[in-house]
Order: sequence, then C-alpha cells, then structure tokens
Amino acid sequence: MSDALSYTVSVVSLCFIKTKFQAERTGAPQKLWVEVKEGLTWLWHHPLLRFLALLTGGLTTPCMGYGLILIVLAQGYHASASTIGFIFAGGGVGSVLGALLAAPLEKRFGFSRVMIGATWVWALSWLSYGLAPNLLLLGIANGLSFTVVPVYMVVQYSYRLSLIPDHLQGRVNSVFRLIAFGSQPIGLAVTGLLLQSLGPVLTVVVLFIPQFVLAIAATLNKHVRHAHPVREL
Repeated sequence: MSDALSYTVSVVSLCFIKTKFQAERTGAPQKLWVEVKEGLTWLWHHPLLRFLALLTGGLTTPCMGYGLILIVLAQGYHASASTIGFIFAGGGVGSVLGALLAAPLEKRFGFSRVMIGATWVWALSWLSYGLAPNLLLLGIANGLSFTVVPVYMVVQYSYRLSLIPDHLQGRVNSVFRLIAFGSQPIGLAVTGLLLQSLGPVLTVVVLFIPQFVLAIAATLNKHVRHAHPVREL
C-alpha cells in the first residue's frame, strides 16, 4: 500500500514540473548500432564521465550481494525473521535521509568534495558490516550504508545530465548504465562463492578491498578534483 502511494505521489509531482527537458528533434533517426556507437564514443572521450562510469560499476558490483551477507550476519547473532526485517527497513530509512541530504550537500560543498567524500563513506560504511558486534550496530551500519548511496547517485547523476548534450542523453546514459551496472550479476555470484568459502566477515573484508582502492582513485583523479560545480555548467 505504501509503495503504491509513493508511486502515486511521484506521478502527481510530475504535473508541477514546468521545465522543458528536451529540445526539438530535427534530425532523422539513425540505426540503433550507430546511435550506440555515438553514445559510447562521446562517453569514452569525456574523461570525467568515463571515470564516473567505471567508479560506479566498481562500487556497486561488490555490494550487490549485501542482502545475503546481512542475513548470514544477523543469523549469526540469532536474529529472528522480524528482526532481520527491521534491519533491512533501516536501510530504507537511510535511503530517504540520503535523498534529502544530496542536494544540500552538493550545494554546500560542491560536486568534487561530495563525490570524494561519498566514495570514502561508501567504502568505509561497507566495512562496518563486518565490524558490527551486535544486531543494533548491524542495523545502524546498514542504515549508514544506505544513506550514502542516494547522495552518491543523485550527485553524479545530476552532474552527468548537466554535461551530456540533449540529443545524446539517451545514448550516453544507456552506455553509462551498462558500464556502471552491467556487472551486478557477477557481484552476486562472487558474493555467494565467498560466503560459502570464507564466511560473512571475511567476505566483507575481501569485497571492501576494491572499494577502498576506488576511493583512493577518486581522491587522486584530477578530473574529479577539478570538476566545475553544477551551477557553473
């Protein structure tokens, strides 16, 4: 019921958007493979967005099996089914909070600092899953992890929408999403294999390593550090 209500509010809110999102289309449609190639070429020759696509894929892929890890960790503390449900619900609360914080944080600190900070919080909050000594802190860790996800996603998504030319939005964004999210099934499979062979805590540590490396890469990347604020684009 609440999910249906949220979709209804989303649909109604569209009626209040006055901005025109697309320019008039004048060119004739091209073949699909030509348009895909055009989007891929544009993205690959834009170093900041290319890095963001790889960064997003590298952060999300190790985390795709978080639900499996969370259940195994909670069961290790003898959590009931309802308690596990409350822990997952904490992630929903964190997501709502993060969505509310994304725009104010970007306005206050700018794209570069928010992206670098969000990447570090993403990686370190993931490690907190394995360090949580009880169910309460495990729930707090889950809420924190989900708070940073919409901050990261909203800031990078709005930034790339501001950069991509209108006539290339669909082509470039489809390629971006393929790079960023196409490997998620691999992340799930790897998580399952690691859980079977190493257990939940070591699985968290192993999957933390690529996220930690990417946080360093985001900090050192000159295109991220020197990116212009959204309002200047």
